[in-house]
Amino acid sequence: MSLDTDWDRWEGMDVIAPVEPNPFDPQRHPDEHAAFERQTAGAREEVEQAKERRRQERKEAKARYLEDETERELVRLKARHAAEQRWTQEQAELAKAAADDAARVHDGATFLLDLPPTPPALWGKGEDILWARGEALMIAGPQGVGKTTIAGQLLRAVAGITGDVLGYPVEPCERRILYLAMDRPEQARRNLARMFADAEVEIGRDYLAEILRFWSGPPPSDFAADPAALLRLAQQHDADVVFVDSLKDAAVGLSKDEVGAGYNRARQLALAEGVQLVELHHVVKSGADGAKPNNINGIYGSTWLTSGAGSVVMLWGDPGDPVIELLHLKQPMNEVGPLSVRHNRETGLSEVFHDEDTDVVALARRCAETGVSAAEAARCQFSTETPSKAQVEKARRKLRQLVKQGLLTERAATDGKGGRGNGDRWFAVAPASWVVGEEAPDDRYQ
Repeated sequence: MSLDTDWDRWEGMDVIAPVEPNPFDPQRHPDEHAAFERQTAGAREEVEQAKERRRQERKEAKARYLEDETERELVRLKARHAAEQRWTQEQAELAKAAADDAARVHDGATFLLDLPPTPPALWGKGEDILWARGEALMIAGPQGVGKTTIAGQLLRAVAGITGDVLGYPVEPCERRILYLAMDRPEQARRNLARMFADAEVEIGRDYLAEILRFWSGPPPSDFAADPAALLRLAQQHDADVVFVDSLKDAAVGLSKDEVGAGYNRARQLALAEGVQLVELHHVVKSGADGAKPNNINGIYGSTWLTSGAGSVVMLWGDPGDPVIELLHLKQPMNEVGPLSVRHNRETGLSEVFHDEDTDVVALARRCAETGVSAAEAARCQFSTETPSKAQVEKARRKLRQLVKQGLLTERAATDGKGGRGNGDRWFAVAPASWVVGEEAPDDRYQ
């Protein structure tokens, strides 16, 4: 409705009807004449009053009309502003998605040829990598063997409080760390608190408050059913490292392949956005014939859980054991260990326990005159009298790593009797005081 047409209904309302002449002669009928004049004046006053009322009504109607139009225009302006904001946000999200997609596309030469010699390690050194950047680390084991204990020490190191775990350096985070304490959160809280008892004095309460975030209890949604939820949670807390404690609480029904694939989708979405993952998980109750599960098949659940992980570490022992075994079941590069790990129940910290019975370097020192072969090292390393071919080859790789570290020296067989290096032997690099007597001559070695 326009303002002009709105007032058409007032047309002619200000016109006064013509006044009729006084029919009474003032000389002959003075009283009637006066009464008629009074009546005419009253009518004229009523007309003027009606005109004033109409003018006032018109003024008020115009004011109401302007007020209504102002309100409608204000609503339109607000809607336009909200639409512009939403448009800007949508365009920013589209631009970010396009940038993310572009960041994941590489030309053939860059993708295949511009590789570092070793993967960038978050936990490890050289080719001994327990946790590689861009790949999830899974720490599995039965109940009570120290999964949360090892995770807590990684948490300390990633937060920059300590520099290494079990003798291997750890790369600190760049933003924040999110710890999803979903499995018995109060027990995890007590366990982790031991490791941070001195942190307030060492680095300050404010630093802990800023760099660490803990989520207590079940996740906001099942990560397998809602794969984007893990990434959303990390982004909401500005975290570039997330600890998932544990997988059984992150997704329900892990033995089903569709659930395992759904969680792996959540994992890969987070990794693609630069979020590093440490996942705590469980193993099957026991391996073949009740023995410990010593391969990747011993990890509970769908195969997609381990297939999507970059590194899988298994801790083995009985609940409460002070010394447990660490097996590196899936490796980014070299296999680390097996290691004997000793937990300090008071501090919550762990260290590698060098057992003289399973320490290859200690064995080489005891055999200072004859050295050790790969088969002998395998028997020592894996605590078995009949090592498999795979175990012998793993022992051989371990021996050659120790040579690179300067702890052993290798002497190759020269008579051709060993075959495929089976006659090679390794000797400890040690002061003369460690060697009993002179080395027996052996023309097979130089």
